[in-house]
Amino acid sequence: MQGFSPPDESPLQGLVASRIETYGGRRQASTQSPAGGLYSRGSPVLDPSRRRFPHYVPFVKGSGPSRGLSPLMLREQELEKKHGGHLGPGPPHSLKLKNLPGLTVSLTPAVSLTPLLPSHTADKVKEVTKAHELELRLHTFSMFGMPRLPPEDRQYWEIGEGGDSGVTIEKSWRELVPGHKEMSREQCHQQEALWELLTTELIYVRKLKIMTDLLAAGLLNLQRVGLLMEVSAKTLFGNVPGLIRAHRRFWEEVLEPFLEETRASGQPLDPIRLQNGFLTFGQWFQPYVQYCLRVKQIMAYAREQQDTNLLFHTFVQWCEKHKRSGRQMLGDLLIKPHQRITKYPLLLQAVLKRSPEAQAREALDAMIAAVESFLRHINGQVRQGEEQESLVAAAQRIGNYEVLEASSEEVEKNLRPFCTLDLMSPMLGVGPEHTRQLLLEGPVRVKEGREGKLDVYLFLFSDVLLVTKPQRKVDKAKVIRPPLMLEKLVCRPLRDPNSFLVIHLTEFQCVSSALVVHCPSSTDRARWLEKTQQAQDS
Repeated sequence: MQGFSPPDESPLQGLVASRIETYGGRRQASTQSPAGGLYSRGSPVLDPSRRRFPHYVPFVKGSGPSRGLSPLMLREQELEKKHGGHLGPGPPHSLKLKNLPGLTVSLTPAVSLTPLLPSHTADKVKEVTKAHELELRLHTFSMFGMPRLPPEDRQYWEIGEGGDSGVTIEKSWRELVPGHKEMSREQCHQQEALWELLTTELIYVRKLKIMTDLLAAGLLNLQRVGLLMEVSAKTLFGNVPGLIRAHRRFWEEVLEPFLEETRASGQPLDPIRLQNGFLTFGQWFQPYVQYCLRVKQIMAYAREQQDTNLLFHTFVQWCEKHKRSGRQMLGDLLIKPHQRITKYPLLLQAVLKRSPEAQAREALDAMIAAVESFLRHINGQVRQGEEQESLVAAAQRIGNYEVLEASSEEVEKNLRPFCTLDLMSPMLGVGPEHTRQLLLEGPVRVKEGREGKLDVYLFLFSDVLLVTKPQRKVDKAKVIRPPLMLEKLVCRPLRDPNSFLVIHLTEFQCVSSALVVHCPSSTDRARWLEKTQQAQDS
């Protein structure tokens, strides 16, 4: 094969030069006699007198890639074909723009042409550039591993060593119990159930660590170089680090001593030894309240980012294919905490089912009750949070409070401080754990006194009935009658199957106001009367 003589000397600059220099460009090439002028294949020569690289020819016609090229450079050439960029020798960090109508230029850090481009073209340039850089970064992560983050990030996110990394466990409980062959079938089933509790705990924590050691670490590293800055890691992963810390403490102080006792004694695993830990279950796993309150928002945020953010979608795909992920999808990982916390009663019930001893059964019953009590607490918090969100959404649909018409500007000025209705305020006569709820809403016609019928829109809340008038321009409803408190309300059906009477009483149990409500149908009337009665009863 014919060799190539070195062309005129000129410095290699920019990204390609740094890659050649890093991955093999500094090796001194072996040469033949000056008369031959041949260079070893793929090895650029460093001129000792000028300390510069001559132009480097990476490919020979009809040959494969040069040995002097790094894997990263080969990847860069693949990405050049994919994204239309150019990474060959040239100006520092140059990018040739292709496939853009009427445009073929090279951009360098020294001279930026972005302000001179049409806005849609400039946006496309930025997208191509970021996509190209993301591909390079992810390829670098695959080749050389994830860069080490600052200590404060590693500590907050529980990234790296710690947790389950140093925990080893036998393949079976039989390795710990020499006399397992003499045990009854029921005792063996009990040990299997206890062993499942231990092993699934470690498997679960390892899955949590995928979110921190791979996904969060990768996202934070990309953000350090200006990529995916619009994605919030804390919104995406919630308080997963807090869950990891909770499980680590539970393992170190409850499950590991339980396991070590059997290792030391050779006796079967005793469920009674777990009693103290599970009786205080809610104290160990308090971070689950916060996570379960936010899991719907977390899942929605992850879906939105993957649907609308192409770079984030590319990053998540890379993570899901990474050997560290164990083929776990992001959505599956985010729902794991909710699934795990609800699985503990089932694991303990499996042990109870195989435990005939009265003392063990009594201890397991108490443990199951403690875990289920904590789950009910979580469910209550989640329900209250959902009700609060629904109330906020309903309150945002209700606008001005205009129940009186002022006779003058002076009167209006004095009325103005009292013309507000705060639906977010606590309900009277109940504890703070009860949240006002929107029970029913809909259009009706009302008649007050001898006046004609008026088209209105009713909102029935847990403690109040609001009469409003929709406002099309602002897409809100203004309150046109004083709030009717349900505890002072009397509803009576009328002869007309579509109508009922609403009577509002004073503290002296006499009429304050009365409305005849005409519903679109008899079914609607029955629904309004039923929901109102249920709200009053509760």
